[in-house]
Amino acid sequence: MFICKNKRKLCTLCALELSPIMNRLLLPLLIPVFFLLGCGDSAESPTHHHDHATPADTPAVSASPDDFIKTEGDVTTVMLTGNDTMKYNLEAFTVKAGSTVRIVFENQGKMPKAAMGHNVVVLKSGVDSTAFVTAAAKARETDYIPADLADQIIAYSKLLGPGETDTIEFQAPDPGAYEFVCSFPAHLYAGMVGVMTVE
Repeated sequence: MFICKNKRKLCTLCALELSPIMNRLLLPLLIPVFFLLGCGDSAESPTHHHDHATPADTPAVSASPDDFIKTEGDVTTVMLTGNDTMKYNLEAFTVKAGSTVRIVFENQGKMPKAAMGHNVVVLKSGVDSTAFVTAAAKARETDYIPADLADQIIAYSKLLGPGETDTIEFQAPDPGAYEFVCSFPAHLYAGMVGVMTVE
């Protein structure tokens, strides 16, 4: 896992410092993505969030992360979305150990599934997300979920095309930090990653 200086999420620019081998293999593929996304550090944004919405696209009232997380009794429902900019709407959320976690995941993008499919994969504690998605890139026939790494996964959604939704439900594990990623090739490197904290 490569975390940028603000220690909050994977940074595509910091990911370029991976290793000489990774740079030779991935850099030629990722440079066009970086130019399309226009990513860069911003002193204005302590959370390192890149908002590319135009004023016409921006709602009058911005949503708080709490607007996407509801707890009723022992069930926490997380409304998670992905889009064509390869970002989740949430970078982090917190649940209680032993509680039921329900993630309702929607691909709000417009691009076809074959070019821009999205999923959410909740990884077990200590799993190297970079190594996981590297292996996942070779598992196209199983929607980028490598069968030989099933023991590293807590739960995962289907690979979704534009406008599709899937719901996954699981019991929150022991307290700790658990990454969730999109395993579609290169999406982790573009920033499609977050952390589920279990208290």
